[in-house]
Amino acid sequence: MEFQTTDLCDANEGKVRAVAPMFRSFGGKTRFAGPIRTLKVFEDNSLVRSTLESPGNGSVLVIDGGGSMRCAMVGDQLALLGVKNGWAGIVVYGCIRDSAELARMDLGVRAIRVVANKDFLCYRVAKDH
Repeated sequence: MEFQTTDLCDANEGKVRAVAPMFRSFGGKTRFAGPIRTLKVFEDNSLVRSTLESPGNGSVLVIDGGGSMRCAMVGDQLALLGVKNGWAGIVVYGCIRDSAELARMDLGVRAIRVVANKDFLCYRVAKDH
């Protein structure tokens, strides 16, 4: 399927909206599309894992991580699950980690930024010491 986002917006004026340009590309695929599946989580990626363990069938997982900058919702291990299970891409309103590994995977990944912490507990331990 080949299309331009601008053409879709023009052809569907008033019916669709494009997301604000806050997301950076981190995956090996810079362009990706598919049916969307959504999750709303905050500083806990256990639902992200279980979702990516299921067949993606070319879908895009959109994760509303509340925009948290304290921990990553997706790293190399979860992204690899996405690749193995046929996901087209992942969009994270929040952070990812392992960006060098994600860039080598056949998966689209967009997120706000990269952070080292894999979960909120890791953030708390690092902050307290």
